[in-house]
Amino acid sequence: MKKTVPLTLFAFLVAGAIGSKAEGPAIQLSQSVQIEKIAVGTGVQDRELVGQATEFSASLGRVYCWTKVTAQNVPTSVKHVWYLDGKKSAEVTLNVKYPRTRTWSNKAVGPGLWKVEVLDESGSVLSSVEFKVAQ
Repeated sequence: MKKTVPLTLFAFLVAGAIGSKAEGPAIQLSQSVQIEKIAVGTGVQDRELVGQATEFSASLGRVYCWTKVTAQNVPTSVKHVWYLDGKKSAEVTLNVKYPRTRTWSNKAVGPGLWKVEVLDESGSVLSSVEFKVAQ
């Protein structure tokens, strides 16, 4: 007696075998956290950045770095690493609890060239933003 596999089951098995291939650029398993947007501004209201700019006055006193994060595996975390004139000034760990989230940190700033890097848990730089604080 000959056994037959229903066509829908056969199609499912074939699709699964094809879909399980890890070749090609379509899937980036190594990059489980991505930064959709990073920007700096004068504050955050209702989880959105306000006063976005690339140059600020020293009289402002504080700048916010706002980041929109997409994560495949949660919970996880990212770090904002703040630099002033090329020297590390601060490091802030931010928890990522949802697959898509907006998170931010802030820093009291003085005159100089600033940079904020976003790092994943392994220490890889995911994105960065630069800004200037003028006298």
